[in-house]
Amino acid sequence: MNNLNIFVSSTCYDLSQLRANLYDFIHTSGHNPVLSEYDNFPISPELNSIENCIKNIKDNADILVLIVGSRYGSIIENGKSITNTEFLTAKQKGIPIFCFIDKSTLNAMNFWKNNKDGNFSNIVDNKQIFEFITDIRDNKKIWTFPFEQSQDIIQTLKIQLSHLFKNSLKVKNIIDRDIPDFFKLNLSEKCLKILIEKNSFFEFEFLCQTLIDEIEKKEFLKNDIEYSILIEPRHFIKDHFDLPTWASNRTTSHLNTIKNLKGLVIMVQKFIGEYGEPSDIKGLYYVSVKYAQIYEQLLNWIIDVKSTYIDPEFEDIKIYLSDLAMHTANELWNYPYEIMERVIQAKHDELAGKEYVLNLSLTLTTNDEAHNKLNKLLEELQIRFSN
Repeated sequence: MNNLNIFVSSTCYDLSQLRANLYDFIHTSGHNPVLSEYDNFPISPELNSIENCIKNIKDNADILVLIVGSRYGSIIENGKSITNTEFLTAKQKGIPIFCFIDKSTLNAMNFWKNNKDGNFSNIVDNKQIFEFITDIRDNKKIWTFPFEQSQDIIQTLKIQLSHLFKNSLKVKNIIDRDIPDFFKLNLSEKCLKILIEKNSFFEFEFLCQTLIDEIEKKEFLKNDIEYSILIEPRHFIKDHFDLPTWASNRTTSHLNTIKNLKGLVIMVQKFIGEYGEPSDIKGLYYVSVKYAQIYEQLLNWIIDVKSTYIDPEFEDIKIYLSDLAMHTANELWNYPYEIMERVIQAKHDELAGKEYVLNLSLTLTTNDEAHNKLNKLLEELQIRFSN
């Protein structure tokens, strides 16, 4: 059986009947309902309940149905609820997400926006649920449907699943007819849409979208650093006299990683081509893949530094080194989104008959504060050790 796996994400105990109704609807519709309280929920015995939920979304889920009621739920180690984490996992995976929010919670949220210090305990269990909804709608740009009972969700899903199926058939027909085999396994639907429509600036838009797609594949690694989910120490600096050399070598390695970006800039100029000439689409895709690999190298560099054991007296060295690289990593993460905004603005200006300048340059800056503190600390260590 190769049925569509529809994962239902919500708090369980307060929405148990609603979840049961959704299970029946999904099952009778010919799909496979994936709900953690049912016997058909695949588990790995060596994992706990939270890890199994995340694994099921990563490995099995084709669609996520996210239901936000009046409870945010238990908060896990990453500072977020299980439902919130399931949503972020599905968003990272790139599967369709249909989000439903209880009307009473939405009504309370309107008051919360104007009084975030107010007491809403008679409506929700944790005000963090309002931040969750804000992230869903404003940051992640997910469309949300209000609901009062399970039938509201079921009726909406009937319509939306039909739309999804129809759109999937359209995309499949176009891909089978127009898109080379090279792209069928590697490109997101957004990238395929750009190549199919071939609007003005499509080569630039394609580059931006592939950069975004490829770098977002590294978001889990980025989160490991952001939420301090690091492995056991990889290296041990036992001799204090080795610290300056270690820090210097780490800095050199960081700079070498950044230097690799210069080659990518040259490649972009080559693959975009002259005005009026077709661009090398495969070349642009190659640039995006390599850009994400360099970003991944930088994140691994940060993890390597953070997970190196040194005497607690000298922990500041690790902090300043990490701050240096994290500053660069944040700029690399933001760059694809920034240039996408520039391309969109150029398209608007062109349609309006305005002059436009499309600048795709990548400018990396230095965290001067961390750099100066690191140098000062290393100089002090050199003097201290020499004495």
